[in-house]
Amino acid sequence: MLFELSPQDSHLATVAGRDTVALCTMQKISPRLKTSHQDRIDSNARGFKAEFAVARLLGIDPPGVNVASDGGIDLWFDDVSIDVKLTTRHQGDLIFDTPDKFKSRVAILVASTDDPNVMSIEGWMGRPEFISKAKRKDYGHGPRLFIPNSNLHPIEALWLEVMRRRHSPK
Repeated sequence: MLFELSPQDSHLATVAGRDTVALCTMQKISPRLKTSHQDRIDSNARGFKAEFAVARLLGIDPPGVNVASDGGIDLWFDDVSIDVKLTTRHQGDLIFDTPDKFKSRVAILVASTDDPNVMSIEGWMGRPEFISKAKRKDYGHGPRLFIPNSNLHPIEALWLEVMRRRHSPK
């Protein structure tokens, strides 16, 4: 699903990306990413844009800047913790380094697009299913766990699951 960010959310995500890099620099922590086509500020801004897109789509609180760590949880949808994972490739894989790195209840994969204000919400998967079905692949940084994009659940299924739990008779 393609999701266009509002100008305000796009601006807030860009500022949060810059702030995150500035906080790391002040703490003398070197940026984790810098390639010929992407720098750390751009990467962080895209990550925040992905989180804003998911938050706005689900009608939940948007992300904030975390000084130390988010503990592997970017957002909350009722009692469902969410880790928003960003890929720069449409139809990219959902990737975690290890099972222990998947700390939230679900992960939602979002792809950036050629338009910096449009994100593609690719799908989601719960932690137990990911761990039981993931395969190993080396993307050039050592073996990592992945699920192909085609195996992800549509975002509507997550919304429906939470709504059923929220509104079903007790």
